[in-house]
Amino acid sequence: EPTPDIALRILHTADWHLRDKDIDECEKCTGAVMDTALEEKPDLITIAADIFDSQDIEAGSKAALLAVTRVSSLANVSPVVIVRGTPSHDGNAPSILAHVRGNFPIVVADMPMQVAMIDGTFFELPFSGCTRIPDAIISLVPTPTKQYFQTTSGIKESDREIAQAMSDLFKMFGAQAAPYGCPHILVGHWNISGSKLPSGYERIGMDIEISTDQMMLANPDLGCLGHIHIAQQLGGRF
Repeated sequence: EPTPDIALRILHTADWHLRDKDIDECEKCTGAVMDTALEEKPDLITIAADIFDSQDIEAGSKAALLAVTRVSSLANVSPVVIVRGTPSHDGNAPSILAHVRGNFPIVVADMPMQVAMIDGTFFELPFSGCTRIPDAIISLVPTPTKQYFQTTSGIKESDREIAQAMSDLFKMFGAQAAPYGCPHILVGHWNISGSKLPSGYERIGMDIEISTDQMMLANPDLGCLGHIHIAQQLGGRF
């Protein structure tokens, strides 16, 4: 008999906003994430940005030490992928987490990138020499900023132009993931059209907005997103 399909187990978290002044609460909340990881033993852990609450985080601060400790502990359980968040919160601070060590690898994306996960190891796409179907293709997209679009595709002057560039990026990632025939996971941090704020109101016309239709251009099986501080599902996959 054929071996039945085994579901990919993913632990998704985002928006820790670690800060020294609330370090006890931060330890409690991230400790709950750690407890879940130890109990569930997922195949993959996704952290969709805004780990820190300030871009001016100091290396020796309580918040930075907590981030390093938690990410290292999570990487002792499962492979970890992280995307960088809003400039006013994360800034470049998540880059320090790329140097953290655990039993499994950690990938920190400060630019859009795709990785294949095979037996708990990441390979950046495109790559050759693959002798088996990956366990997953993971598309990592940090908070869209003018900076990385200026670098990769020419100057984008407006939020509208950036939104269009995001559509092009999703299309490309969808096309690159399709041939592998495995689950495709989209991890990102941005404003999502139609999402609800903690107040219950819908988020409309705030900063750069990405719609579910745009994200579907990547044809992901699952979108693990951050930025809006309330758990919700949009469009069935996000």
